[in-house]
Amino acid sequence: MRDGKATSKFQRLRGQLRRWYDRRPVLFIVALALLLALILEMLGRHSPWDGLVFLCVHPVRFLANAGIIMTTLAASQLFKRRGFLLPFFALLWLVLGLANAVVRCFRSTPLGAVDLAILPSAVSIIGVYVDAWMIVLAAALLVAGAGWVISALIHSERRQPEYRKAGAFVLASACLAGGCYGATLLGSGRDERAEVYSNIIDAYDQYGFVYCFCTGAIDRGVDEPEFYSQTDVDRLVKSLEKGAVPAVKPDIVMVQLESFFDVYHLDDVTCDEDPIPVFRELKENYPSGFLTVPSVGAGTANTEFEVLSGMSLDFFGMGEYPYMTILQEEACETVATDLKELGYTAHAVHNNTGTFYMRNKVLAQLGFDTYTSIEFMNGIEYNPIGWAKDSILTGEIMKALQSSDDPHFVFAITVQGHGKYQRGVDSAEAEELDITWADDEEDQDALAYYLSQLQETDAFIGELRDALEARGKPAVLVLYGDHLPNFDIGSDQLENGDIFQTEYVIWNNMGLEPEDMDLSAYQLSAKVLEEAGIGGGIITRYHQQMAGSPDYETGLQLLEYDTLYGNFYCYGGTNPYTASDLQMGLEPIELREAAWADGVLTLTGENFTSWSRIAVDGDELDTVFVDENTVTAEQEEPPAPGAVLTVRQRAANKSGVLAESDPYAW
Repeated sequence: MRDGKATSKFQRLRGQLRRWYDRRPVLFIVALALLLALILEMLGRHSPWDGLVFLCVHPVRFLANAGIIMTTLAASQLFKRRGFLLPFFALLWLVLGLANAVVRCFRSTPLGAVDLAILPSAVSIIGVYVDAWMIVLAAALLVAGAGWVISALIHSERRQPEYRKAGAFVLASACLAGGCYGATLLGSGRDERAEVYSNIIDAYDQYGFVYCFCTGAIDRGVDEPEFYSQTDVDRLVKSLEKGAVPAVKPDIVMVQLESFFDVYHLDDVTCDEDPIPVFRELKENYPSGFLTVPSVGAGTANTEFEVLSGMSLDFFGMGEYPYMTILQEEACETVATDLKELGYTAHAVHNNTGTFYMRNKVLAQLGFDTYTSIEFMNGIEYNPIGWAKDSILTGEIMKALQSSDDPHFVFAITVQGHGKYQRGVDSAEAEELDITWADDEEDQDALAYYLSQLQETDAFIGELRDALEARGKPAVLVLYGDHLPNFDIGSDQLENGDIFQTEYVIWNNMGLEPEDMDLSAYQLSAKVLEEAGIGGGIITRYHQQMAGSPDYETGLQLLEYDTLYGNFYCYGGTNPYTASDLQMGLEPIELREAAWADGVLTLTGENFTSWSRIAVDGDELDTVFVDENTVTAEQEEPPAPGAVLTVRQRAANKSGVLAESDPYAW
């Protein structure tokens, strides 16, 4: 009976809304847009009150958000099935708002349009952040939503649009959105906006979810500088001295440490045991400093991009990942290409799947020769939440250094310190470390778990340093954190007062004694090469020679635009960099022999791992990894005469094939 009454009330409400919409469609859509804008702000800020505060404090910015929503809702009136499209568009905005609220539960940065581009990679790790029941619930809601869309589309009425009125409404909504958007630009200076936009968290807080999400969708790349011409670029390039050629070419190893952070910089945390004694010793005895990075809590690939390319993300679109945009089509100058011009080989190593952030493609654009991802490693151990432990990297880095007599550049990326830390909580770890966090007792155990992972990463750092020292060849080891861990940490809780600062240290066995200094991530590689006596390419030399000059930022934007989006004036009109022939794995997968007996197909060769898959005429078989030389698969009959056999390296997140052996004819 109660269910019937509830259904009846719902039907009456729906009928009232429908009649309002039929009589006053413009007023209805205006009210709906304002309501949606307010709901999205409440969701994104995890607070109804904060959403209302945003409306009251920034009414013009709020109207810019509402105007964008209103434009999309008004567009539904141009179609015959507008009774379906209007709630459909409203539902899409609600889905985005809910997704943003969920994302901000497990990372500091809000949902951006670029996140949709990395969605395939993110799906593979979603289980780390949410419980299984949440995934099932989300899947059920998606199925139900899809069913509703199909049903509503089938049963929706077809009404002839009043094109003149609908077009005028769309135009008026767009003018409102554009006018308010423009007013926000006029209301603050260019430098102020640039500073806010460079911090995506502040940008969303000050300008609103819809405003920033749409800005991120259309604002891509580096804007053309006000003064951009061949004359301007030539003048800048000619002002740079030629790069130095070192008498000694040391091996250079750079290690990007996932979420690596010195907890002693955090207020109100006490720990009876230093979780990073090796790193601290290196800081005290070798050049080090704070490193300003472009993200917090997430965004590893953007710190990576700045370090490798020497380019600042401040000049790119809001929340942009160049790995997912311009580097999909354009190669560029990097520290790898600089060193290869001096006879170095360039290797990348990462104990995570090779397709994440599309590195299997992007690292070729950055000039690397080989890329050893987790799919090409054996003997991997995992931490409690499923990330590979960093200890595996010592051996993989040393293999790269020993692969030839050439000097080597190795860029390694760790993953063990990755969140979500709450999923690895073990109160025994908190007791073992005797850690307290007065400001956040709820996350105290999670912090203990995080520090237990840092301890192991710190041990890996010590092992790597010892291995480089024992090798006896000139070497430079650069260690730095990619961003702060994803805890609810504010700048006011940090000793250094900046959540966008991690730390770096430069170890070497060559007697180099550079001074300590704070750097931005895009300056780090130039600093390292300078201390090793290496000049490098145009952007590297620009940092080495022009840092601190009055026009430093202006010149850097000029070079970034010219080398990625402009006419390549600095290179004489043609981009000299092309994608390398990137080899996945330090050594290729080799298939040497195949045999069939008693219903088992056995393939032997080299460099197999647990991600190796047997393929017969392109069809993959359920494969058993025996060892690095042997894989097997059950097959009732032997392959047909002339069948083509290969061994494929399947991506760990099942997103594709990373490498394949030469064919073997049966």
